Amino acid sequence: MQYKKIALVLALLASSVSTGTAQAALLARTGGMVYDTVNNITWAADANLFQTQAASNPNMVSDIIAANDGVIHDTANYYDGYTGIYNLTSADFNTDTGTMTWFGAQAWANNLTLGGVTGWSLPSTPVKADGINVTSSQMGDLFYDQLGGAAWTDIATTHNANYDLFTNIQSYVYWSGSEYAPDPSAAWGLNTSSGYQGAPYKFGQFYAWAVRPGDVAAVPVPGAFWLFGSAIVGLMGLKRRKNIG
Repeated sequence: MQYKKIALVLALLASSVSTGTAQAALLARTGGMVYDTVNNITWAADANLFQTQAASNPNMVSDIIAANDGVIHDTANYYDGYTGIYNLTSADFNTDTGTMTWFGAQAWANNLTLGGVTGWSLPSTPVKADGINVTSSQMGDLFYDQLGGAAWTDIATTHNANYDLFTNIQSYVYWSGSEYAPDPSAAWGLNTSSGYQGAPYKFGQFYAWAVRPGDVAAVPVPGAFWLFGSAIVGLMGLKRRKNIG
């Protein structure tokens, strides 16, 4: 009988946890972050975070360059003199607009601490395809699937309620961290004014939106878990005492 009670409690616990975690795809997190429960990644809530940071830190650019030892390593290409080592300068950063070259954006993401953690990067483009309605990249998925964007339409005018979880979303190109394999002088990016994914040259000045694997913010265990957990321990204790007696 006691085992049946324990099984019932476990069933109730599973039901409670399942119900409690049935959530939307995007969830606001403290510390300026948004968690994507579908792809298990966390986005910076500020889509132009570099500009926001630079506005309050006049040494932002020099700090970023120093933190990266003054260089970015990439596949050898025209912009690094075919050495695979690009020398960062202040020209890679535009603190007024928040735009950066691909090299500057990489350096900024490498140096970013948000929510008390590091490990941020530019979004990835694992399947290399240009055009519209490409959702295999992290930016493409965010634009179309999570924010409700439409092809050839500005995200500022066509979006769903998730759009309001973010601030400073720009209607322009956002860099991907993935290089364009046929010509590593270019890297992938997505234009949020049209939903078009392409591969501009790395020396272009575009925006950067930081992303990180997993749920950065600690998620408290529901109180029901502890309630049912205590009940299980109690039932097991009763069973043990009964066997001893």
